[in-house]
Amino acid sequence: MDQRNCESNRLGLLSIFVLILTLFASSVRAEQDAANSTQTNADTNADTDSVSLEQSLPLPKHPGRVPERLEVSRAEESQPNREKRSPVSVQNRRARSMLIPGQPSRNLPRLGGANDPSQALGNRNGTRETKEGEVERDELLSDEVLGMLRKLPHTFRDGGINFECIYTGESFTKARGGINPTRPTNYRSNLDLVGTLDTTKMGWWENGRFFVYGQNLSGRPLSVEEVGDVQLFSNLDSTINTTERPHFTTIAEYWYEQLTLDEALRIKIGKQDANADFALTDLGGDFVHSSFGLPPMIPLPSFPSQALGIATFLGITETFKIGFGVYDGTLPSGPQGVRWGFDTLGHNGAITLYQLEWKPQLGPEGQFPSTIRTGLWHHSDKNVWIEQTANQNPITYRQNYGVWTTFDQMLWKESGGEDIDQGLGIFGQFGWAPGNRNPLQEYYGVGLVYKGLMPGRDSDLIGFGVANILFSGDFREMKEATGVVLSHGETAVELFYKFQFSKFISLQPDLQYIANPGGRYNDALLPGLRFEFVL
Repeated sequence: MDQRNCESNRLGLLSIFVLILTLFASSVRAEQDAANSTQTNADTNADTDSVSLEQSLPLPKHPGRVPERLEVSRAEESQPNREKRSPVSVQNRRARSMLIPGQPSRNLPRLGGANDPSQALGNRNGTRETKEGEVERDELLSDEVLGMLRKLPHTFRDGGINFECIYTGESFTKARGGINPTRPTNYRSNLDLVGTLDTTKMGWWENGRFFVYGQNLSGRPLSVEEVGDVQLFSNLDSTINTTERPHFTTIAEYWYEQLTLDEALRIKIGKQDANADFALTDLGGDFVHSSFGLPPMIPLPSFPSQALGIATFLGITETFKIGFGVYDGTLPSGPQGVRWGFDTLGHNGAITLYQLEWKPQLGPEGQFPSTIRTGLWHHSDKNVWIEQTANQNPITYRQNYGVWTTFDQMLWKESGGEDIDQGLGIFGQFGWAPGNRNPLQEYYGVGLVYKGLMPGRDSDLIGFGVANILFSGDFREMKEATGVVLSHGETAVELFYKFQFSKFISLQPDLQYIANPGGRYNDALLPGLRFEFVL
């Protein structure tokens, strides 16, 4: 087993060196293509009127890709007249080109005729209008190059059927600390195959979409065997538990969604990732650490344990929305993530989610968008919530519950113009669950993300975040009775810089420091590297 892991690590590291050698050539080529395209568009539009295209609001979220072929983004427009402008999220849909590994359904572009892609993203040629009225080339959204494999088809039936293929690889070294003094290096990879079918473009019926997601995850994890951290330092390590394999191939999601009531109501049904709609942060998606995507004490059906369920979302006003979802209650440690989901349905209760979402627009011109989400979860399984106590006859609770709050706020833009999408944003997270039945009682997370900090690297991201989990007092007392002394909590600190070399290649050096892994092990230092290819 050790020999196979060693060979796998060597192959992974070799692939990273080959990748680095190709990145610079790809970057130079992309810059040359962009320069040629800009000159071509300037010549083409010299004698024509400028097209009025709306500009999406800045700062990165890490949603699914949003080129025109994936239909439209949410009903969030930036119009010169503020009174007529719909709210926007703290994100940059226009410049995003990569999916979150394992979570491609997270904030997919919203369906609906009111969200014209030519308004939100630019036209089919990947152009947009600047503040001065000049039409310029949008480098990252040009559909001339959809991936590294140029001959691979990505869209059919005039955009009615779309296909995405994304490969993510990462290698981390435990430089110090953790469970033991060894210094292992791993390589872990994830392949996402995503298909969508738009019923409107197919000419069937209005405002419907089918979604299918296939996944292959492989490689050696580090958290459980080497680091010992409860929160899991990598969101690709989130498959490790007592019942699931660390390596698998599966149909992770399949669902259908429909807009109705003049697009005010969205209904989503099927096997799905609840974290795509609940308890998420817009700015946390580019971080490697798991907790920046979801507070760790919430037993949400998310990667890699997606589950069957139904969710509805109703827009009350332009800035206020309510959400409700009910899903199979099989816990994330269960097997439903790598199965079709029907064999566990109804056997383990249900988890119910309620969420309020508010999007106020701050600043004199509404140029600093916010997103605030607060919610409640309730789990009805009557057999798994055991009292955290050293008593010989612990109570089995008939339910479990908790709350969460997340926010995203843009703090500063490099220019006051609506066409500039560079600047600084902040996000925060809070989660709570009763300590008498949960080992993890409280969670606090905060992070900063800056887009375009380095001159000439307008699409790059730099992020810094802190995630802190507190163990419940009852759980600590129970462990002390067995001779295991735990600290009050575990804290993870992450710093990354993400190079967006082209439309389909990104490289992300990452450094994490884990204080008190698992509440009992030595502080761990984890340098690593993640890359993504859009094939």
